[in-house]
Amino acid sequence: MGMPGYEVDPEGIRSSGIGIGTSAQQLKSDWEAFQAELAGFGEPWGDDDIGSLIGGCYQAIYEVAAECYGDNLQAMEEDAGVVQYVADSHAAAEQHNVVEINRVRDVLG
Repeated sequence: MGMPGYEVDPEGIRSSGIGIGTSAQQLKSDWEAFQAELAGFGEPWGDDDIGSLIGGCYQAIYEVAAECYGDNLQAMEEDAGVVQYVADSHAAAEQHNVVEINRVRDVLG
């Protein structure tokens, strides 16, 4: 019984990495637009006691959400680069294998 093989498509992998990067850039652009929209609302809760409590809660929640979103975008951008690196590594390994096989064939005649 032979071992099952697998086929690697470096161009497909590279294309996926580019797609991840493009998606990350679009999400970043959308996030920046959303932040600008939120800033445009100002502080609609007012400055009385209840408004101050709401404002404090809002700011704390917003900061946590912004940090998480920023971290996720950064990770997505890094993943895009890693996927493209994997594609480049597979392509280089395939090219190396072709060179080595040709060398062995030339030696064996």
